Amino acid sequence: MMLEARRRTFETIRAISSQVVPGMTEEEAVALTRRVLRESGMARGWHGINIRFGVNTLNTFDVPSKPGVVLSDDDIYFIDIGPILRDWEGDGGDTFTTGCDPEMYRIAQDVRAIFDAVQSRWQQDGLTGEALYFAAVAESETRGWQLNLEMSGHRLSEFPHAAHYKGALADAPFTPTPGLWMLEIQIRHPTRPFGAFFEDLLLTEGDVHLQQNAGM
Repeated sequence: MMLEARRRTFETIRAISSQVVPGMTEEEAVALTRRVLRESGMARGWHGINIRFGVNTLNTFDVPSKPGVVLSDDDIYFIDIGPILRDWEGDGGDTFTTGCDPEMYRIAQDVRAIFDAVQSRWQQDGLTGEALYFAAVAESETRGWQLNLEMSGHRLSEFPHAAHYKGALADAPFTPTPGLWMLEIQIRHPTRPFGAFFEDLLLTEGDVHLQQNAGM
């Protein structure tokens, strides 16, 4: 069920992104997201809708967006949703670009590459939660980005996950179990006012292959 919630979450993120266009305000994108979630049967969520355009991509989850930001022809944005499928928590975040700004395109690609590299280290070496984020810092700096350690990962489960574990993944002194922990990666440009975000479940190579065969 965790894998199915993951599949449906990222399917919904892609559906939302296909309808986000330049000229739209962030507030309009939030309204669009509510509609898509409702139509997909994923309207109930364990956390609020988090859509960030442009300069607001620097903000962490709890920081309110600057209002009225409009997506431009050469811009960047991310989508972060936490729907519940039956009683199981989904969560996912991904970054997208409009136009052809090379640095925006690169950071949107690199945030996924950093996630993949850190997940591979966990798969191969059984890293603890703390070690995962040391690895994430190194991977980000190697690519010329700055990692935001306030976005530090968390547990997922049947709702609510806080009944099982309230702390951050980055503080966990143990090796996280596959399919239960969200690795969050938020990076920013060192000089320009934008960033990128990606989060997904930590999965074994077998789980990833299973999802790919299921059309993830």
